[in-house]
Amino acid sequence: MAKVRAAVIGASGLVGRALARALENSRYEVSGTYGTRAADGLVFLDIRDSAAVREYFCGFQPDIVFLTAALTNVDYCEDHPEEAFATNVEGTRHVAREAAQCGCKLVFYSTDYVFDGKNGPYEEEAEASPVSVYGRSKLEAEKAVQEIVSDYLMVRTTVVYGWDRQSKNFAMQLYQKLQGGATMAVPEDQIGNPTLVDYLAEASIRLVQQGTRGIVNVVGKDLLPRSEFAKALARVFGLDPAMIVPVSTASLKQRAERPLRGGLKVERLSQLLGTEAMSLEEAFKRLRRQWRGDAQITYVKAERKGESAGVAKEILDRVKRYYELVHKERGFVPFKTPISYAGRVFGEQEMINLVDSALDFWLTLGPYGDQFERKMRSFFGARDFILVNSGSSATLLSVACLMPHDLEGHLEKGDEVITPAVTFPSTLAPIVQNGLIPVLVDAEVGTYNINPCLIEKAISPRTRALFIPHTLGNPCDMDIICDIARRHQFFLIEDACDALGSTFRGRLVGSFGDIGTLSFFPAHHITTGEGGGVIVNSSRFSKVARSLRDWGRDCWCAPGESNTCTKRFGWHLGDLPAGYDHKYIYSHIGYNLKPTDLQAAVGVAQADRIQDFVQKRRDNFQKLYRALEPYQDFIILPRLDPRSQPAWFGFPITVKSKVSKRELVQWLEAAKIETRAVFGGNILRQPGYTGIECRVAGELTQSDVIMRDTFFIGVYPGLTEEMVNFMIARLQSFFDQL
Repeated sequence: MAKVRAAVIGASGLVGRALARALENSRYEVSGTYGTRAADGLVFLDIRDSAAVREYFCGFQPDIVFLTAALTNVDYCEDHPEEAFATNVEGTRHVAREAAQCGCKLVFYSTDYVFDGKNGPYEEEAEASPVSVYGRSKLEAEKAVQEIVSDYLMVRTTVVYGWDRQSKNFAMQLYQKLQGGATMAVPEDQIGNPTLVDYLAEASIRLVQQGTRGIVNVVGKDLLPRSEFAKALARVFGLDPAMIVPVSTASLKQRAERPLRGGLKVERLSQLLGTEAMSLEEAFKRLRRQWRGDAQITYVKAERKGESAGVAKEILDRVKRYYELVHKERGFVPFKTPISYAGRVFGEQEMINLVDSALDFWLTLGPYGDQFERKMRSFFGARDFILVNSGSSATLLSVACLMPHDLEGHLEKGDEVITPAVTFPSTLAPIVQNGLIPVLVDAEVGTYNINPCLIEKAISPRTRALFIPHTLGNPCDMDIICDIARRHQFFLIEDACDALGSTFRGRLVGSFGDIGTLSFFPAHHITTGEGGGVIVNSSRFSKVARSLRDWGRDCWCAPGESNTCTKRFGWHLGDLPAGYDHKYIYSHIGYNLKPTDLQAAVGVAQADRIQDFVQKRRDNFQKLYRALEPYQDFIILPRLDPRSQPAWFGFPITVKSKVSKRELVQWLEAAKIETRAVFGGNILRQPGYTGIECRVAGELTQSDVIMRDTFFIGVYPGLTEEMVNFMIARLQSFFDQL
């Protein structure tokens, strides 16, 4: 299936770069343009030139356009009104006309400067009344979009910041100035919502994917004076907040008038996304990790100087050569070359990253871990993404996150969690291990998922959560499941370990629930060897998940840091002595579930290959499905929901009564074609689970059928065309002899 084509007009700016990163990680084909600042991979486009805009649209033919290009220097606009209106209004008109002409969606970025700042924060329907040339130009641009384009999303935002060395946004200005030892005068009477640029980009894409139209305020949750924001930023970077000098706006004698009491309301945004807007605390945690990761990478690479840099380059060049000699694809020999059900697929970059990390000898989670988490967080548009040492640890952590005493509405021992009887042991085990009661519901032959129509009947007064795996990468019916979770106010965890890249109604599985889990074991869609991840979609779980992963500690300093909160010896929690070292305060009973940076280094390279891997899995699946369609007298083929796009983990086959599963499996295995059962089958028949405390909702007849009559074969990207053709021929020869 062709990727959606997204144009980012203004991709060299802070917002444009963040959008391009997020879009590339979210299955879009991206084309970016620049106007004044050239950058690799971007196309020059002056939006004031209508002919050039038309030519660009004709060449790329976008499905969606993100228009971030604008003249945003407020004082410059005040002194150059004609240039401001030419860029911000006429340029927008040119883009809007071409978007309307080609029938694509237009996402336009505006500002709270369209208001006068007397009665903020403002909701979307508030009457605009700008007080500067910049504000007036953006308001006129808004009107142009509304007049010209029928399918538009108007994103209003404010005080956008982020860690981006190419940008001069407020956070970078503050960092550079305070790092240099200079004080910084910051207005204390300008109020707004600081907005992390990554959140702005990710929320924008989520809104687009949901088909949102009209005006939406996309800003941070917290409203505060600019000077307080500056002091908080200084603390994030480990700098002295006393170097921030609060002043009145008037004393700065700026050329253009500013809306003082500005800011935007976030009620509509929260309603649309189903979660509250990003808090400043949450945003700062992400910003701190980005800054720390960048600083770590800069530091360790700077250590390679002179001869050591040359030796490092030589080693990495030799690694590339070694890969070509040892790990390049080998030929296939029928009946001799094993055809695995799954396996690792990697290239030279994974090995280079692995050795690069080893050269720095960063054995604990470090800079590669930060990169990998950032890539996966962007891919899912998640509030957070937390690396762990296995998929089993991810499921353990996800259930444990529902239990802490400081979580509102937390689960207690004896509460029930609904989950399917056909499952992998590590999905069920954490429910039992945390003293919760699993409620087992029958699965469906064909989808191999929980039967969604049976969930409602399984609910009792003690039911508090749903733990739903997407078996073999086939998405569950998330319309029904999310509706049940919403109506009954259940926690929802998605086990997406087998389903990285699968979508339901165009939305990635793992992003529907409060939490999602992934596995990076070699059999899965991407690999770090051992490894896994927790997708955090509800912000209230981010802090507790990281605490539980890291021994249960209360401190959020990264390894090697000591005073991120700036009051390491100023805390008084529990029954500890006042001033007890915050690095050794534990607010939860936790684990150590961190992977190493060596594993994360492999993941950084693998993350860039997700879409290619997913497409190859789909192609292999479709080829097998078409070839086996004539044999439905003997087998039941997988059932696909038209609302979903699975990223298949395997190809499941259920034999009918006239076929012996054992004989078919042995026929395939004799030709070195690996087969696997659908995990634990009816898990209650497994020796380790026969005596667990649980409740069975109804009959588990279909789960028994799956255990008795179903197996799967591989579709993973390492299968060559010759291998898939051989599997087809082997299957067909078995059925043809019946």
